[in-house]
Amino acid sequence: MTQPRKSSATETTIIVASRPLTLKRPVQPAFAQRLAALHPQLTALNAAGKTQADAAVALGVSVPLLRTWLDVLGIKWTNLQPRAPYMPRS
Repeated sequence: MTQPRKSSATETTIIVASRPLTLKRPVQPAFAQRLAALHPQLTALNAAGKTQADAAVALGVSVPLLRTWLDVLGIKWTNLQPRAPYMPRS
């Protein structure tokens, strides 16, 4: 039986604009640095009223990855556009 790997996720806070920001879960140091660099862009895109799809294209990532970043940072996205209903079958 194999032993579970120990997580190297140790960072629980990042510094954004000289202020500490507590993350929802521990992350690896390199990911914490990336989140700290992306936080201003994410908040600016959110404040501009962009959709998650538009923000993902602007950052060059997928929507699920963008949602992971938002979840870890605790950012509540304001412009959520729900999917259109499926066409009813005739």
